[in-house]
Amino acid sequence: MLRYEICPERAPLPELTGRVFAPEAIEFCRETPFAAIDQYVWPGDYRCEARAYVARGADGLSVLMCAKEKTIHTEAKAFNDPVCRDSCLEFFLQPVEGDGRYVNFEVSAAGIALIGIGPDRYDRALLPALPEGMDIQASRHEDEWWAVRYRVPFALLRELFGREPGARMRGNFYTCDETIHPHFGSWSPVASANPDFHRPECFGEIEFVTGK
Repeated sequence: MLRYEICPERAPLPELTGRVFAPEAIEFCRETPFAAIDQYVWPGDYRCEARAYVARGADGLSVLMCAKEKTIHTEAKAFNDPVCRDSCLEFFLQPVEGDGRYVNFEVSAAGIALIGIGPDRYDRALLPALPEGMDIQASRHEDEWWAVRYRVPFALLRELFGREPGARMRGNFYTCDETIHPHFGSWSPVASANPDFHRPECFGEIEFVTGK
């Protein structure tokens, strides 16, 4: 099972709105280990380089995800629109041991989000509104990298799960697009005949560490 370590935040999340993104130029990326989203277990010729960076701040998780693509698609306009049809980066997190539910944060290249909670694909509840404090931003895209960043407040996880996240969690990171160049990539490999990100049994380990 793959393991991703979340270190304390050593640099602030960058401002992305209106800016071109390159990971080597971003202090947050240089100071934060990344999870490579490079598992493509379903047939298809399209692949893109994608990464997830997560750090632990005082009040929550700081998340930055990026993908390198020549062309992207953005059609979703409103919160909880089907962003998986667009160029999209996703973070699924099961933060509490013994609670089979997980929360899926799906954010398009335009910074539009869909967020739900439940134990599987079929029994899910979408959040009624974008939670306070997430501060979602998306970069400008010019033929190479695009990125999204946001915060996951610990207060939100307490509200959804009734307790603090554990030091050891489970989850997965994904890249997808169902429109211009369909692809389904993940950090932890998914064992299913067809593309399906809602496979908590295939999540990897995600753990808080004191530093590296």
